[in-house]
Formats: sequence, C-alpha cells, structure tokens
Amino acid sequence: MSVDVEARVTASLALLEDFLNQGRKSVASDARLLNMAYEGVAVFALGGKHLRSRLVHISAGEVSGQGLYAATVFGACVDLLHGAFLIQDDIIDRDDTRRGKPTIHAAVRDEFGDAHMGISLAIVAGDLGINGALQLLLNSHLEDALVRHGMRLLSAAAQETITGEILDIAHLTEPKPDLEQVRLSNHLKTSEYSFGTPLKLGALAAGRDPAPMKPIAHALGCAYQAADDIAGAIGDSAVTGKTTGGDVINGRATLMTTRMEGQFPTDPAQLDAIIQAVIKEGDTHLAQARRIIDDTDLAEGVREGLHHVTDTIEGMLRTHA
Repeated sequence: MSVDVEARVTASLALLEDFLNQGRKSVASDARLLNMAYEGVAVFALGGKHLRSRLVHISAGEVSGQGLYAATVFGACVDLLHGAFLIQDDIIDRDDTRRGKPTIHAAVRDEFGDAHMGISLAIVAGDLGINGALQLLLNSHLEDALVRHGMRLLSAAAQETITGEILDIAHLTEPKPDLEQVRLSNHLKTSEYSFGTPLKLGALAAGRDPAPMKPIAHALGCAYQAADDIAGAIGDSAVTGKTTGGDVINGRATLMTTRMEGQFPTDPAQLDAIIQAVIKEGDTHLAQARRIIDDTDLAEGVREGLHHVTDTIEGMLRTHA
C-alpha cells in the first residue's frame, strides 16, 4: 500500500495529544484527581496498537488536502473514543491492569485507599473521553456537513457499544448464557465502534459512500472478538497486558467461557477442543471478510490494507492455540 499509514496514524495521535493538553490547560486547578483523570485518558487513548485510527487511514486511501485532514481528525476521534470505553470496560470487568499497568480505578484506589473513589473517577474519566471525541470533531476545521455526518457515525457507535455492554452485564444474571446472546453483545460492543465506524469514517473522508464498509466491518469485528475471547480466557498477562484468565476468574460470558462446563477445563484435550471451536468460528468470519473485500469496488490500496488487517486478525486467532 503506497499510503504511509504509520505516518498518518502518528499525525492523528499528535492532534489528539494536543487536544487533550489544551483541555487540561483550560481548567485552572492542580487537583490531583483532575490530573489523574486527564493523564489516564491520555494513557489509554494514546497507547496501544491504534487499530481504529489505522482503519480510518486504510479506508481513506489516497487522499490529500481536506480529505487527509478529515482522516486525521477522524482517526484522533476513534482512538479517543476507544480509550474512554477501555477505562469504563475495566471497571465492568473488574480488571486492575491494562497493558501491564494499573487501570485508573485501581491506581486511584491504591493511592487514596478508597475503592469507591477509584470507580467514581474512572467513570467520569471515561465520560471525559467519550464527550471529548465529539468535542474534538466539533472543534475541528471541517465543513459543517462533514462534521454532522461524522457526529452521526460516532454517536451511533457509542450508542451501540453502550447497549452491547449492558447486554454483556446482563449475562451475569443468567446461569448459562446462550451462545447467540454472547455473539449479539460481542457484535454490538465491538464490531461497530472498532471496525464499522473507523472504516466508514475513512470512506467519508475520501468522499466515498461509507455503506459498503459495513459488512466488511461486521465480519472483521466478529473474528477479532473471537481472538480476543481466546486471549481473555487463556492468554498470558505478559502478552495480553491483563490478568491471566481474567474472563474465567470473573465469570464473564464469552465465546470461550460459555463453552466451558462451569469451570476451567482440567483436561487439556477438552480445552483444546474449545479453543479450536472458537478459532473455527473466527475463521468463518475471516473467510467472509476476504470474500466481501474482494467483491467490493475498492481502490487497490484500500483492498490491500484491509487484507493485511484480516491476516493480522488471523494471526491473533492462533496466538494462544
């Protein structure tokens, strides 16, 4: 792919970092918790692999001028939204570590000796990031029509993700959630905001119809979640940056844990069978993604970039096999 995606992602991160710095400077207070909130949002949004901003730039393809600026803004927005969701997701999942470091709620709890304070700050820090993603777009120099369209996509993604998280929490009330229910919550909380919205925003930046990106995003999102569910059940913390076996320990309903009979399998053959079933499910979605990518009218560079993402997810699926 001729587009320098890495350079473009770096530009989106620079824009995002400047936005967060300006936001912090606008508040005339040195309160420790305020600083921890802003620092936490920055760490979560500016760290990681930046899959979502990368998808924006891959989908945008060969753009320049206002198109490139739009892709840069959109890339910053989706990474900030992602960082915000991670902060709140860690509360829901009772995770004290993320990328090998304390989560916001854990850091505040440990420093002040108050678990409720930690949860409270993390909730509003997540809100700060969600609203910040919208503010970043509204404060940009994009044309009003483009801002409105982008806002519609970001807001819809947030709504869908929040609904998916609610359904995910609802699984905890059921002794044995159905696999289809798990697949639905996975789709709502992952496919749209992690894949659909970035790919649609990239197409929007390039002046293309975003609609053809939806089925591609759905297939990639389902495969990605399958890989993530395997990592959440058996992944080493040194690789995942999260608590080893956290999904099993905390009773989360995933494609892995729902296939387990009440507890972590002690029989290696049984565990392997579960892993292979989830891999097979992910492979089915990857095959669908590749087929749709090839059948959709896309610039060759965009097609190549999407196939690279598909190959990366395939590697993730087998990381812990």
